[in-house]
Amino acid sequence: MPICKDIIKHRVIRFKDKSGDTAARARVLLSAVQGISKARQSRPNQVSIHYDIRELNLQMIEQALADVGFELDDSVFCKVKRGLIAYCEDTLRESLNINQQESTAPKLNETAHSTGDPRPYNWRNYT
Repeated sequence: MPICKDIIKHRVIRFKDKSGDTAARARVLLSAVQGISKARQSRPNQVSIHYDIRELNLQMIEQALADVGFELDDSVFCKVKRGLIAYCEDTLRESLNINQQESTAPKLNETAHSTGDPRPYNWRNYT
């Protein structure tokens, strides 16, 4: 029996880029992911999300964003917070008998929302 019954998590994902474009693009991609019930841009470089811990954890979501070219905030504060959240969520998922090896990160399809350029977003400005 899990100690924590809070299976819907609310987290904020922070990006390096301070322009509103990055968070807006991430919000569009994340709102299409199964397991994420709500995604909204809270600041120009932040996205607030609600997700079901039985389907996803924050590490999976952030890894999926990094895989398609988003750069997350890498300040010391964010790294420590990420580590603490990862430990807590992994422990909760284990107490819920969720097999970590069978869980996979969501696949984000950024090209579906792009201009048709096959290059990752962060390489599109280079010629």
